Amino acid sequence: MTQNRPQRPFTRQSTVLELATTLPGRAFKAMIVRQLPPVATEKERQELEDMTVGLPLETLVELSEGKLTWGIADSLLDLANRRPDRLVRRGLSAGKGVVTKARAGRR
Repeated sequence: MTQNRPQRPFTRQSTVLELATTLPGRAFKAMIVRQLPPVATEKERQELEDMTVGLPLETLVELSEGKLTWGIADSLLDLANRRPDRLVRRGLSAGKGVVTKARAGRR
C-alpha cells in the first residue's frame, strides 16, 4: 500500500487537493468545503467540492473577493512546506507596516 506523500515544495499553483496531503492543507480544505454554498442534491455538492478542491490556490485567492488574502495563502504554503520561520518574518513585516502607518497618522 502506497501512501500519498506530499510533493514539496508547494506553490501558489498547487491545488487544494495537493495541499490536503499535509496537516495544514487538510484543515484548509475542510474550511473551504464548509464554506461552499448550499446546493439541491448531494451529487451537486460533491461535484462542487471536487471542482473547488481541484483549483490552484492562486485561483481561489483571485476568486475569493478578498476573503482569502495572499498573506493567508502564503502562510498556508509556508506551513505546508515546513517553513514556519517565514511566518514569523511575514508577521514582523506586517507589524512594521502597522507601526509606520500609526506614526504617520499622528503627524
